[in-house]
Amino acid sequence: MGFTLTFNMTFNLGYKRLAGCIALFAFSLVLLVYRAWGQTGPYANTVSAPLNENVAGCGGTILSRNITVGDSFTIADVDLGLLINHTYRGDIQANLTSPSSTTVALVTNDGGNGLNNYNVRFDDAAGNNVNSAPHNTSDGLSAPPYENTVRPLGNLSDFDGEDAQGVWVLDMCDFYNLDAGDFQRANLYFTAATGSDMSLALAASDTTPNIGNNVVLTVTATHTGPVAATGITADFNLPTGLSYVSDNGGGNYNSGTGVWSIPGSLSNASTSLQITAFVNASGNYDIVSEIATASGVDPDSTPGNGDTGEDDYDSLTLAPVTPAVPVLSCPGAPSVMDWDIVVWGEGDLNNTYIVDAETIAITISDPDNSLQDYGPFGGQTPIESTANTGGLSPAEASLHFLADQPNRASTVDMTIALGDAGVGVAKFQMSIWDVDLGASQFEDQITVTGTLGGTPVPVTLFTSSANSASGSAVTGVSGAGSTSGVGNMTLEFNAAIDTLVINYGNGSNAPANPGIQGIALHDFNFCPVLSAVLSAQKSTALYDPLSEGLYMVPGNDVIYTITFTNSGDGAADNDSVVIIDAIPSEIEFYNGDIDDGGPETTAVTGTDNGSGLTFNYAADVRYSNSGSPPANFAACNYTPSAGYDANVTYICVNPSGVMAAGNPDPSFDVKFRARIK
Repeated sequence: MGFTLTFNMTFNLGYKRLAGCIALFAFSLVLLVYRAWGQTGPYANTVSAPLNENVAGCGGTILSRNITVGDSFTIADVDLGLLINHTYRGDIQANLTSPSSTTVALVTNDGGNGLNNYNVRFDDAAGNNVNSAPHNTSDGLSAPPYENTVRPLGNLSDFDGEDAQGVWVLDMCDFYNLDAGDFQRANLYFTAATGSDMSLALAASDTTPNIGNNVVLTVTATHTGPVAATGITADFNLPTGLSYVSDNGGGNYNSGTGVWSIPGSLSNASTSLQITAFVNASGNYDIVSEIATASGVDPDSTPGNGDTGEDDYDSLTLAPVTPAVPVLSCPGAPSVMDWDIVVWGEGDLNNTYIVDAETIAITISDPDNSLQDYGPFGGQTPIESTANTGGLSPAEASLHFLADQPNRASTVDMTIALGDAGVGVAKFQMSIWDVDLGASQFEDQITVTGTLGGTPVPVTLFTSSANSASGSAVTGVSGAGSTSGVGNMTLEFNAAIDTLVINYGNGSNAPANPGIQGIALHDFNFCPVLSAVLSAQKSTALYDPLSEGLYMVPGNDVIYTITFTNSGDGAADNDSVVIIDAIPSEIEFYNGDIDDGGPETTAVTGTDNGSGLTFNYAADVRYSNSGSPPANFAACNYTPSAGYDANVTYICVNPSGVMAAGNPDPSFDVKFRARIK
């Protein structure tokens, strides 16, 4: 069960206030705005006057007293002292209005308070509300100093930040007409704001950036308060897991010292610095920043003291991730040759696998006998192992190689035959891990060549921070840990391929006799070749537009229909569907309007049934009068005579577009009219 309670307490003096509990909460939020201050005042009005009401309800008799503040300053805090001689003080209502027209409720009639006099100082910081214990006895009449410090009904903090200069108006009235008294005096006590409050905040363009990518860090310094701050600096050192790339500070950030110097002054405004940083494979990713210096006294923080709880200090932790391998796009889910499933014997140089009915044959050539036996991998390479993880967690198996090449020209060569020769697979993708640089030791280089039936197929190469691509080669440019992903590369063929050759060696900057180097081949992902399977079915129907009960006899016409269907799992190539149909000798083609004034207007029609093909009579239909089948659509070059033309021996149709595969099987209908001989 839920309840909604709505409070709306209204003063006849022309303003509203919230319930006291809500006002107290608002006070707690603004109490600490300034602690650096200077006392100003008091400013007084001591002109006494009767405070009574001849007509109940404060209907028109309101006593106003003006308090003039001649000084201009920004308010950090204000108190009001009030002395009223009045029996049954619960009859009194009072509120205070600033020169900026902000109004705050001080007291309202509580209807049951039989106590006398107000001798109070209204202060937001007081421990109790007006007319609440211990202010639950009658007050004396000697002031100032005022006898009791109490919290008003409204929030005097509503005046904070305003200019105090001008006329302040104290409005009072006696709500009931049975008691009387008089106003004696009021005093305004101000705290003038003289402080300068600096705060700082950090943000990142991505808190889980990819290792090897850049991330943009933003530090924002904000000033509030009446006095502008100068000499502002902030410490912003990058942790070891990030490397400085650039910033937009216009020379005000020193990447060596990590000090950001904010030029000029800052007054009730914010300014930001953006630093672009490179995400390293390892290191600390905890970012901290703090206001180091600033003029003035900050009310809630001390620059440069390292206090993590102050608002001039902020921290942020990044959680970098290994870049994800691009997803291979297939009509269905990609097929995967998974090293966690297939078996490669220790030191084998060739193996063949069947994956989703496709044959994958791998042959390793090591002409210089450079492949090594390595205990941490489990023995003689190539070998399946999880030692090199590519940054994956949990680790997955991959095919590991460790080589000691005798010279820069030496390579270990991998030839991968995919599917049937000349057909291959529709697409292929794989990742190779730990392609990096060993200073003065080696410069890993992977060269990739793909072909289909001997014809080159272009490759797309994806690199990480420890390597770069040029043409069909990926070369290590920096070191990478064997369990990180910063040495990963991915090769992808987005067209059919039946042979992939990978040459593993060194770049031109490697030593003449390179040191030991290693890589790992991860899973093979591929799209099987999908084939269109086309079939055709013919049918005839008597043409009897007037429903005369005609028979299929010589002299009558028939509608001849050819329906061709794709029942395969792949689409037919664009514009590749050509139908060349021989006209049976028992009929003669009608070259005219197929339905004699019906909705059709051509001699041949085409109707799509989910195939995606389109039909244009002028471009997609031809005829032949040859005695043998035309070799192709272009060979259909006869122009038939109008009406019945017995010389037409073949109708040739080439609808446009790709004939899709699907469920149910897509089809396309071709119709023409002929006369039975």
